[in-house]
Amino acid sequence: MSYYETFLLLLALVFCGYASYTDLKTQQIRNVCSLGLLYMGTLSQLMAWYLGTTTLLYILGLFFGSGVIAFGFYWFGIFSPGDSKLFWGLCLIFPLSLFNGLGGTLSFPPLILTLNIIIPYSVGVLGYLLFKFVLMPNKLALLLGFVMSNFKGAALLEKFFNLLFFIGIATALTSVLELLDWQPDRFMGLVLVLVAFTLVQKLLSPVPKTPMYYAIVGFACVWFSVRSAPSVSTFLSGFAFFLGLYLVVFIAAKQLILGLASLMLDNAVDVENLEVGMIPAEQIVRAEQPDGSVRYRKKQVSFSSSQDDNIIISPDPAGLDAEEIIHLRDLAAAGALAGFGNQIKIQPSISFAPVISIGVLLTVFCQGPFYLKLMELF
Repeated sequence: MSYYETFLLLLALVFCGYASYTDLKTQQIRNVCSLGLLYMGTLSQLMAWYLGTTTLLYILGLFFGSGVIAFGFYWFGIFSPGDSKLFWGLCLIFPLSLFNGLGGTLSFPPLILTLNIIIPYSVGVLGYLLFKFVLMPNKLALLLGFVMSNFKGAALLEKFFNLLFFIGIATALTSVLELLDWQPDRFMGLVLVLVAFTLVQKLLSPVPKTPMYYAIVGFACVWFSVRSAPSVSTFLSGFAFFLGLYLVVFIAAKQLILGLASLMLDNAVDVENLEVGMIPAEQIVRAEQPDGSVRYRKKQVSFSSSQDDNIIISPDPAGLDAEEIIHLRDLAAAGALAGFGNQIKIQPSISFAPVISIGVLLTVFCQGPFYLKLMELF
């Protein structure tokens, strides 16, 4: 790499260091850092175009592609706005020569940085939770409670519907990729299926879940899957594969990890002791009863959502604001939250700037997804 490209990497590390410092100290990333990096990243891409090392079409694809991924992190409640802008700017400032040894989809900087952030973070959190799980008492009772809560009544029916939905999304995505004549490797194909399923679930989360909704969507998924399969044996083998993937990812992994995280990391806080910026770990929903009365119930959700007027609070990286806290205190004073003991579970605030910085270091030193370097060692 040239001195200029090395300077861009050093500049990215300086921005990451400053963002990590302010995030750890104040739980915020200043706009002068995130927007400054976004500006410098855009300027570096325009300079690369001027020098003839890239094209305007690639710059547009990189700018909007990384912006969409950054917004997705915020939309799904993973990053705060400052984290998302920091991620966006970093994707733009990486020089293309850093990824000369890669080709195809894996040479796209936003995808590389995403993998280098999400995979190490997930492995670290999972390792911590498993360590705490081994040390905690009554492990059998926890596992039995997990099984009973996920495999009974309405919960079991919802899991079965989500399985059909997952197979339908996977089949549709496979058909689209065939039309585009794009055949990603097995790992990337699985990632695309999981991302597409999660995205569609998020888009449909505001839709009322009526029996008609379940009937129409479930029938459409089954019909499309059967029509797309060239033979019965192919359909059955595909169904068995996606069944196993769904059970491993969305039942064993997701639900158990969420349960462990809630048990070990969340704290019940009295409504009177809530502070601005605290992040709820659960959703409180206003539910009208047939007799005209109103009750409030808690709900564990996969996605942060506040689009429904009946949702009082929902997990959000931005945390509670003063207006929400006043509303909760008014409800507690009226006795509406007495069934919860006037308490709300609060999750720990995570500073993601250091996590993003680790992803940047892995990207620079491995010059691509870090797991490719690990595979070369074995």
